[in-house]
Amino acid sequence: MKPLYSCNAPAQSGATDTRRLVVLAFLVAVALVVSFIESMLPPAILLAPGAKLGLGNIAPLIALIILGVGDAFIVTALKCLLGAIVTGGVSGLMYSVPSGMLALAVEVLLFYTVFDRISVAMISLIGAIVFNCVQLGVASLVTGVNLLTLLPWLATAGLLAGAFTGLLAYYIVKRLPYSVYGGVRRSRD
Repeated sequence: MKPLYSCNAPAQSGATDTRRLVVLAFLVAVALVVSFIESMLPPAILLAPGAKLGLGNIAPLIALIILGVGDAFIVTALKCLLGAIVTGGVSGLMYSVPSGMLALAVEVLLFYTVFDRISVAMISLIGAIVFNCVQLGVASLVTGVNLLTLLPWLATAGLLAGAFTGLLAYYIVKRLPYSVYGGVRRSRD
């Protein structure tokens, strides 16, 4: 797979910084809107309570690919925080923040170490499974109930959702014009 593109190069002008901030704000807005719409839908798999496609996770993955690690974490943090405020589920922050941050950390690790051997869809798939595992672990700690019996169902949902969102992210990035991210090629050599 060819390396994708990045805006990780040092800023050379105010226009580059402005472009980065606009793309960052757009990705946060998209993640927030998609997450809000998705919160109103029934579970993706009936046997896995709360299972969603995780389409809002496309934005942090795109941010990782075109903007870099720091901006991907900013998108994830703002998606969790603003999503909790908009949906009124502020208590859900104790589930979404650790799950989202750890899943993104694993995606970052995979992206920078084995991306030349695996696809964006596989990175997203692994991130979705990590997200589900962490969320179940946190929920088990908070409730005092062993919820890990739901892991097979949520792992299945994570496999499907992660692969789907990874493919969407890949094709969105491939279709983005250079003007969105500055046209700076990412080199990992």
